[in-house]
Amino acid sequence: MLFVVSLTSLLVPTPIAAQKEKTTLIFKDGSVKTGLGKLTGNRIKFRTNKKEKGVKYDFSLLKEAKLSGKTYVSLGVKGKEKPKVLERLLVGKVYLYRTVDLVYTSYVGNLGGFRGRAGVGFVGGGQYYNIKNFYVRKKTENEVTHLGSNQLFTKNFKQAASNYFKDCPKLVKRIQNRALKKRDLKEIVQFYNNQCH
Repeated sequence: MLFVVSLTSLLVPTPIAAQKEKTTLIFKDGSVKTGLGKLTGNRIKFRTNKKEKGVKYDFSLLKEAKLSGKTYVSLGVKGKEKPKVLERLLVGKVYLYRTVDLVYTSYVGNLGGFRGRAGVGFVGGGQYYNIKNFYVRKKTENEVTHLGSNQLFTKNFKQAASNYFKDCPKLVKRIQNRALKKRDLKEIVQFYNNQCH
């Protein structure tokens, strides 16, 4: 029996943020604006109140932006030409950042009796889900390094993390023996910040 499956994925490459969040913009010249905003790619649409027309500010003008308690910055990524807008999760000797991209996957075709894992959309439908990518940066570095994501097929996290934290053998040992895994990335960064010199 012949069947064709067409997998279409649409990646929305913007950090997920609701519209009209309480926002503080901190500009590189030291000035500050407070109001309402939302992220749109490498820019932020901002207004001081609901009645005002929104103005788009490029992140190249900003030191950082705070939206509903979350802090966003724009940084260069090692091996990439363009900077990324990242949510800052941890601060210390090593900073931890992430991006959250919304992906829509649709399955189109005659699947016959095909059945898949729960939560996956099939004929006539699809599913939205978040892809989270994590980045790290030491205080001495100008760019962030991509260290993994929540996708199934990504680079070898154990090797990438061991290489990045190689100046802390006791942490590398815990990564190598899988005492700390990709899901423990926050704990890994906190371990480095608190116990490595």
